[in-house]
Amino acid sequence: MNQRFLAVSHLFGTRLRTTDGMTAGLRDVLLDTDQWIIRLLTVEAEAWAPERELLIAPRMVTGYDEARAELDLDADAETLRSSPAMVAEDGLAGLGDEDALPPDWAAHWRAEIDPEAGVDPPPPPADELESEVAADLGVETDLSADDVLRAETLLGWAAETADGVALSINDLVFDDRDWALAYVDVSIGSLNANVQGASAASGHGHAKEQPCLVPRQSIDWLDRAGETLHLAVWAQELRTAPQRPSPVVFDERAEVRVYEPA
Repeated sequence: MNQRFLAVSHLFGTRLRTTDGMTAGLRDVLLDTDQWIIRLLTVEAEAWAPERELLIAPRMVTGYDEARAELDLDADAETLRSSPAMVAEDGLAGLGDEDALPPDWAAHWRAEIDPEAGVDPPPPPADELESEVAADLGVETDLSADDVLRAETLLGWAAETADGVALSINDLVFDDRDWALAYVDVSIGSLNANVQGASAASGHGHAKEQPCLVPRQSIDWLDRAGETLHLAVWAQELRTAPQRPSPVVFDERAEVRVYEPA
């Protein structure tokens, strides 16, 4: 794909189209929080996998069709139908309570299963399942639940600057060439005389929220227990970052502050 910066919130709900015309909906993405890249896409396909989230590798995405607002897949319907399914349970990062993948995954969901039957067949032996999944997804099966996080989950967490100023996370922006995180889209309150003066002390001041794109390189660490993303940048650096036309495709904001480390 050509380089684009795409916001994950824009991708949620996007249709994915196979080479033979079948579609499914993009539900979420699983982030590798060590390297900050998208490792897996979770896909809804109610027609044949009701109440299941199928897992596919982002390398299967070959392009974005603006006219149809769809992502094209380098796979046919049969391949998509045979993708492994993830158990939808509430647990660590939404991945269930097991320690690693693929044990969190349900048995392979296959095209020949009668969807009207409403039940899964007995799961294959463990060795068979692991070999099949590994053949489909390769290194993605080496992920631990401690290393991945739903993007939807992270969007509900907070961020914090190096000097302890709280930020809100608006979005996550990815480079579609390699699906690596390019920017964290955050908002920070502005400081001005009215806010810092007596009106702020009395509770009548209002800090206008300023959006700012912070590059992945400025991420310090992720506190899962505290649900906070810590950034290695000071609040004033974000407030004084230059305003530029947004580099994010489909961004309705004319300008946004873009922080670039010195």
